[in-house]
Amino acid sequence: MESCKVLENRRDICTTYRVCSTVMFVLIAVVFLTPNGSSALLNSSTLEDSLNKHDRRFRPNHGGSPVNVSIGIHVESLSAIKESTMDYSMTIFFRLYWEDARLAFDGEQYETFAGDDMNNIWIPDIFFLYEKNAKHHDVTVTNRMLKVFPNGGLWMSTRITLMLACNMNLVKFPMDRQRCSVEMMSYAYTTRDVVLVVKKEDMEVEDKLEIPRFKLTKHYTDNTLVTYSTGNFSCAIIHFEFARQLQSYVLTVYVPSVLLVIIAWLSFWIDAEAAPARVSVGVTTVLTVTTMTSGIQETLPIVTYAKAMDVWLFACLLFVFCSLLEYAFANYLLIVERRRFYKRNRKKQPDASFGRGNGSSPGAAFFAFNYELTFLDINRGAGAPIWTARYLDKVSRWIFPIAFVGFNLFYWPFYLLTEDN
Repeated sequence: MESCKVLENRRDICTTYRVCSTVMFVLIAVVFLTPNGSSALLNSSTLEDSLNKHDRRFRPNHGGSPVNVSIGIHVESLSAIKESTMDYSMTIFFRLYWEDARLAFDGEQYETFAGDDMNNIWIPDIFFLYEKNAKHHDVTVTNRMLKVFPNGGLWMSTRITLMLACNMNLVKFPMDRQRCSVEMMSYAYTTRDVVLVVKKEDMEVEDKLEIPRFKLTKHYTDNTLVTYSTGNFSCAIIHFEFARQLQSYVLTVYVPSVLLVIIAWLSFWIDAEAAPARVSVGVTTVLTVTTMTSGIQETLPIVTYAKAMDVWLFACLLFVFCSLLEYAFANYLLIVERRRFYKRNRKKQPDASFGRGNGSSPGAAFFAFNYELTFLDINRGAGAPIWTARYLDKVSRWIFPIAFVGFNLFYWPFYLLTEDN
């Protein structure tokens, strides 16, 4: 019995020895056969120790030199530039880089944190000036990451959508250029603690970026200092310059308004006796231009100065109204000439014989009246030409188009060639 117990004990010892040998062999294989295996294990433990000692309430180099925070932005989309509310929206990858010696560790590879794992690390409190609305993206997970490098460098990236205010100068609308800016600043730390730096090479824009009604012409950066009652704050600025696309306004506003002005001129070729036709053309064109002006003004902010579009529509309304006013003068001249005609014929023959004594009808008298007016217009003696309705229409056929062409020769070079403020 004792011999059997001794044999069983020996078997247990051998089994334990074999298991321990196998475990040691596996660990040695992992360390020596896996690339950087020993470093990975060491890094994890060392970084874990650094995180346990890290206090996120204090900035890096607390009490010493300020932290330099480099800012980078990748513009994914830029849209909804609204003149009515003077703002614009953009979706960006917001990137920050700074160094924190407290998180330095031994190794060659960086460690990555995502989502809520970053909450225990000090992060610069950057905010966007003139921000109206903003949101972080969290589909399918929170779009946020942080890389910790062995030298203590930290690189953070997050995806956000911003709606920022943009003060626009609409004097040359719709031939204007606008500059909108993204201004970033630390909320709590002055330049004694945090300095923000943004460089042009840290700016990236999507290659096929499409902006409704606008074209991005250029972008550049600026670093400045903002002074408040609470201290001096470092401010990093990214400027975007946009040129408005004029084609849509030419097709929807300028060409239709030109056609309306030309339609108003058609009344000069309509006989002054056709009052319903001429009044209808004039009133219709005036109301159409007025409606077009009201529709455009609804999409624009109320400003204290005249925009280029306002000047154009006012000029078109003025030409259309003058066309209607021209008929009022033509009708007045028609009445004056009719009275002159009746007075002249009363002196030449008795009233009884005019239009009736010779067997003529009122229609014949009206025909004689028109013939007399035409004869007087052409065969008047020397001196200034007599102003009649027909003569006024003939003059208007030339004066109105020439005046409108002259206005265009002044309007387009003035707004297209002058520099924006």
